[in-house]
Amino acid sequence: MLDSHLSSNKSFLQGLILLGLILFAIYLLHDQGLVGVLLDGDKSYISWVIIAIWAAISLRWLYLLYWVQQQTQDMSALAAQPIETTEAVLSRWLNHGWFGADALLKLGLLGTIVGFIFMLAPIANLTSYEPASLQAALGQMSGGMAVALYTTLAGLVGNILLRIQFQFLADAMQNLLLHAERASSQNNDAATT
Repeated sequence: MLDSHLSSNKSFLQGLILLGLILFAIYLLHDQGLVGVLLDGDKSYISWVIIAIWAAISLRWLYLLYWVQQQTQDMSALAAQPIETTEAVLSRWLNHGWFGADALLKLGLLGTIVGFIFMLAPIANLTSYEPASLQAALGQMSGGMAVALYTTLAGLVGNILLRIQFQFLADAMQNLLLHAERASSQNNDAATT
């Protein structure tokens, strides 16, 4: 009984460990000042949006892992409905995560375009080709390039993290479906005898 209980909790606990490792890595990056550099260098604030979306979807991911754990412990609710229905619901929930991961990637690419626009804006305002004005324009252009690179970095990292998280959830949901199918076939065998 204890072994069964521990294996049913495994996905949620592993998810907590994974999230803890991610947050610890973010803490280490923050401690080195790298998170501040990223957020201060992004004048478009798209990186903030990427972080907020990642945090919100990660909370949803934790809730879904917890839900899978609860369903694994009590198969009666799953056994009451057809396995196809459960599979469709789980697939829809996973699609929300994949959509979120893709949205982060696309926001990062949008930030790249915004950064290039910020980078090219000083050229349009250039009135003379004196060394002082060119130097000022180059300084402003570097700010636009920083926006482009930082938002791309934030989008790529957010996308990779969410894909890892939701692949982990997909494996847990597949395991749940296998347990539900096994329980359903055992119930059908018991009913026929």
